[in-house]
Amino acid sequence: MKVIIEPTTAEIVEKKSRFIANIFYVENIEAAEQKLSETKKKYYDAKHNCFAYVIGVNGEQVKSSDDGEPQGTAGHPMLDILKGNELINCIAIVTRYFGGTLLGTGGLVRAYSDSLKAAIANAKLAEIKNAYEVAFDVSYDDYGKIEKLIQNYNNSNVEQNSIYSLDKTFEDVVKLKYLIDIGIFEKFKNEITDLTKGKTVLANNDRRTYYLSNSKVNYL
Repeated sequence: MKVIIEPTTAEIVEKKSRFIANIFYVENIEAAEQKLSETKKKYYDAKHNCFAYVIGVNGEQVKSSDDGEPQGTAGHPMLDILKGNELINCIAIVTRYFGGTLLGTGGLVRAYSDSLKAAIANAKLAEIKNAYEVAFDVSYDDYGKIEKLIQNYNNSNVEQNSIYSLDKTFEDVVKLKYLIDIGIFEKFKNEITDLTKGKTVLANNDRRTYYLSNSKVNYL
């Protein structure tokens, strides 16, 4: 799954009709409705503002609208595109300025779809990750070994960027806090136990869903 990091737009023209696609990150239905209201005010003189949204970590909440276009020619195709690109927590709104020529159902589907695809192609996306937030203490002797192990994971083609550092505090021991991808947790835990000769055993108590934007952790 992925999220839109910043608002993105694209425009196409089909037989003099303008199709302006905007995609926004939203956390809930209220935020989606707010973005829709703002877009309708911005394009107040447009004939249609069709939309689709997918909200929730597993895409639990979905909705689409043809906003006066023939049924099934705008909102549902847009929703299919969002799902096909594994996008969540976003609303896509395609505004149409009618150019005077009817496009037919097939032409409408293509135009609404192509404008949204163009916006997605322009978008900056972030991958959603499922991880455990893990805090533990290690000796200074073990710290160097653990840092090297983490570098190996994050530089791996298979497990690249699978461990993210949240905090490091250097006191009488080194206090560490990481986000560790669920898929590698058991393997990593066993390696840490071996490296520290059983002195450190990681616990998977706090499960987190997050994405990175400008090297900042954003929890979902």
